[in-house]
Amino acid sequence: METINVIIAALVTIFYLMLATRILSSFYRKITNPLNHATGILLIFTLIGFGINLHDFSEIAVSSFFFYTSTGNWFYAISFYLLFALIAFVFSFILFRFSFLLMNMTTPENEKAELGKNNIILALTHGVVYVLLCYILSSPITILANTMIGYSDLSN
Repeated sequence: METINVIIAALVTIFYLMLATRILSSFYRKITNPLNHATGILLIFTLIGFGINLHDFSEIAVSSFFFYTSTGNWFYAISFYLLFALIAFVFSFILFRFSFLLMNMTTPENEKAELGKNNIILALTHGVVYVLLCYILSSPITILANTMIGYSDLSN
């Protein structure tokens, strides 16, 4: 059972990070192509934030996986695992867009133009803001998602 959980976790993580990298790289390439140091730094911070969110959501995903496999319901076990990964991805992307809005409200510069000009200080500041938002909000949102879905109540 634990081996299957590790395999599923590895596959979900690889797919999640590949998809995040593809979407985020495409977004940053619209700012500057090829990526400069500033957009590269922000991409790295953004991927770290996506990873933080996946980590927090994976705790509940693993819990639901073991709950449903113990009842013999493999369909729910895998479905809820994938559902929590999807929620983590959507939450990460919404938070990513929110961090741009927040930075635009708090800094006088046009962020996209400044990133195109390779403004590393702005990229580092935005990156830290995004990672902190992920770190602070991911756990409460994970708990909220768990209570809204209530996987343990669905076994009947």
